[in-house]
Amino acid sequence: MTARGVLICFYFLFCFECLADGRDVLPTFAGPAMGTTYRVTLKEHIPEHTLGEIHRQIDQLLQQIDLSLSTWRDDSLVTKINQANAHTPILLDCHLSNVLAIAGRLYEKTQGHFDVTAAPLIRWWEHTDVASSSHSSGRHHGVAPPAVMELVGFDKLLIDEAGNSDYASLQKTHMAVALDFSGMGAGYAVDEIGAHLLSLGSTAHLVELGGEVRAWGQPNLVEEWHVALRIKETEPAEIIKLRHGQAVAVSTSVRGKRVVNPTTGEVVKLPSSAPAVVVYAATCAEADALATAQVLARFQKETQNSSPATQ
Repeated sequence: MTARGVLICFYFLFCFECLADGRDVLPTFAGPAMGTTYRVTLKEHIPEHTLGEIHRQIDQLLQQIDLSLSTWRDDSLVTKINQANAHTPILLDCHLSNVLAIAGRLYEKTQGHFDVTAAPLIRWWEHTDVASSSHSSGRHHGVAPPAVMELVGFDKLLIDEAGNSDYASLQKTHMAVALDFSGMGAGYAVDEIGAHLLSLGSTAHLVELGGEVRAWGQPNLVEEWHVALRIKETEPAEIIKLRHGQAVAVSTSVRGKRVVNPTTGEVVKLPSSAPAVVVYAATCAEADALATAQVLARFQKETQNSSPATQ
């Protein structure tokens, strides 16, 4: 799960040991993507497609996704939306249409704890001096003001179904409403890579990007995909097994980082000793987003339980 700024910072280290039958190394390629790296492992070579050709196609696909979803690019579609005036229709593309549909379902599923419209809230806390308030973990006193909270929530997005176009258009209810897909973008990219490989004729493959992993098929007739998962460099790796269609996202906190609660406007400071959250799901986008939401829910519950009773 990749996230930026003060929202939350996760560290992942996945090591792959993918062997066809204990003797032959499976076809693999890797490269940079979305500010991190990706790795694809195939069960076998795909007929009529060289590994170099497939590699180039995946790189092009990742460029298209980045051009749609990246808040770091001035020329991305999401940047265009974030800079648009209120009630200005912006035509979506296939990737932004897909992630908005997924994000809407996850917003409901997590009761608002996963919210791609939380960008104004994150920015407000970035510019609010809370660093000196406490060196201990837990909930900071105070919440974001109503003027900021009014910019957060899926109801601030107006999606018009496609008319003469292939895709819908999006309007914001306020100019300052902004989107940030960093909590699910890497997972979505993994899902799209896997789908593209299926369209090329791959029968089984494993895809990882920035610590998000999903499996399709099996590497051989008797085994599942084996993935060596190392959460901390100082600890031995744990071998996990992924079945066909299974995705996993893992999160660990980093000292001094904070996560905002889109439902309350509060910010929670995560301790360095925070346990990892491991989420299995049917898609990587969902696992990615649910890991974000579960980290928040866990620490919100713990800080509430540890807080003194209100006088």
